[in-house]
Amino acid sequence: MPNFLTILNLVATFGLIVGGLLAYHHGFARTANEVQERVIHLLQSEIGALQDRIDALEKENTRLSQVIMTIRTSLKRRGLHITIDGELVSIRDRTGLTQSARIRGSKMSASESDAEAE
Repeated sequence: MPNFLTILNLVATFGLIVGGLLAYHHGFARTANEVQERVIHLLQSEIGALQDRIDALEKENTRLSQVIMTIRTSLKRRGLHITIDGELVSIRDRTGLTQSARIRGSKMSASESDAEAE
């Protein structure tokens, strides 16, 4: 009889250990899934916000391009031709005189910026 109770006690102990490990694993997996779902939701919200910002910037870019084209057309009627080539803006008048300048705030080295300021 003590032999049977000892075996039953070992089986019950082993069952409790395995059950505890399975419960821990299940709880851990559930928590991980909840965290994953929250992160996915937050990232989707972030993507939506960034998409809205991109749309607004595209509209602003289109508006600014239209403003530049309007200014160029108006100045062309007065005999000034404006050419924008990357960071360099050139203005040529009716006499053929050309004046060029870099766009301020563009990527240039600090020494160029300092020299231009003087």
